Amino acid sequence: MRVPLRNGNPVGKPGATPRRRFSALVICLIVFAAAPHYLDAQESGRPTKRVLIISTGTRLSPGFTLLARGLDDVLGKVPSISIDTYAENLDVVRFPMDRFQRVFKEYLTEKYAGQRPDVVILAYVGNLAATVKVLQQIFPKTPIVVTGYTEEAIAAGQFGGLVSGVAQRVDPDASIQLILRLQPDTRRIVVVGGTAGVDREVLDRVREAARPFAGRVAFDFWDKLSLAELRQAVASLPTQTAVLFSRSFRDAAGQPVISGQIGQSIAELANAPVYVMTDTSLGTGAVGGYLASAEGLGRRAGELTRLLLTGTAPQSLPLEVRSDTTPMFDARALKRWGIRESELPANSVVRFRQESFWEQYHWYVLIALIIFIVQTAIIVDFLLERRRRSRMQAELEESRKIMELAASAGELGL
Repeated sequence: MRVPLRNGNPVGKPGATPRRRFSALVICLIVFAAAPHYLDAQESGRPTKRVLIISTGTRLSPGFTLLARGLDDVLGKVPSISIDTYAENLDVVRFPMDRFQRVFKEYLTEKYAGQRPDVVILAYVGNLAATVKVLQQIFPKTPIVVTGYTEEAIAAGQFGGLVSGVAQRVDPDASIQLILRLQPDTRRIVVVGGTAGVDREVLDRVREAARPFAGRVAFDFWDKLSLAELRQAVASLPTQTAVLFSRSFRDAAGQPVISGQIGQSIAELANAPVYVMTDTSLGTGAVGGYLASAEGLGRRAGELTRLLLTGTAPQSLPLEVRSDTTPMFDARALKRWGIRESELPANSVVRFRQESFWEQYHWYVLIALIIFIVQTAIIVDFLLERRRRSRMQAELEESRKIMELAASAGELGL
């Protein structure tokens, strides 16, 4: 029996047409390209570690964003292990710990009972002791890495051997000295703060730091103004005044606010220079100051977490309590208030510089200049070549005429 053929293949049966062969080739290439990654994931043998990040604030705060950036910068580059991260937000300013502590404990205990974290990272502002105590009850054998700002006194070994990290304090004394250095004619410093417990702790530190300067400059502490009153007041300050923003998580009416957003609002509206003590408000109009860095805290917490996940004993990493700061400034605010960079402290960090046209586009200018030079050279060469050809043509024409005249003279017997 003769089987009918079409294009060399039996009719009704799948043949190796060009389209099918191309599809098969694509599938093979995909499998071949994916195989090494699959085998690497299956056979690398990298252990998986769980990291739980708990913030006492809200993810909407600029400080948490900077801190998380620092954490990710370190934890994302640990080659020996695979890290699964989880995140929770206490938001204790708007929801005080004593009001929902029991619910929160039950929630975390139930949620992570079957997948307990290898390390807990606590990103905090304010009362560190209360939050650490709760976490130690929920995760009694888990190392805790703390990172953030507090003004409370912390004794060595206060939390035991499973708590490490970095507790950062602001430096109001350095901030006041900086204001008087950059603006020596200042006669009044307005200190803006809030009414939450963590706000009052910082204001108390500023009051203490202000005492030695009492005969030189007057201090006003604004912590009893509503947000609307504060905005109006900072927009109509007298001359020879500077503003120092401390911290504000609750306004005079008792309403919770985001401190970084309050700092931004003040810096945008104030008719006097605004100085800050953390980098969470830098870039929003404030001049800057001696700043504690949230991003730096995140990186340090990430480094300590990496050490714990790769086998370092928690007892060898004691809790660090720091008050070191970095002089950091916004170039746009410096220009606005006529503060020269030459007046800044040594080793200052100046951000947000507005680059000149040459700094922004010098590569484009250089490329355009090279193209212009090359095109000019080509045109000049073309014109010279055209001139040479014209000269040669004229010489040939003159030679032709001479030859014609010679020929004519020969015919005449001359």
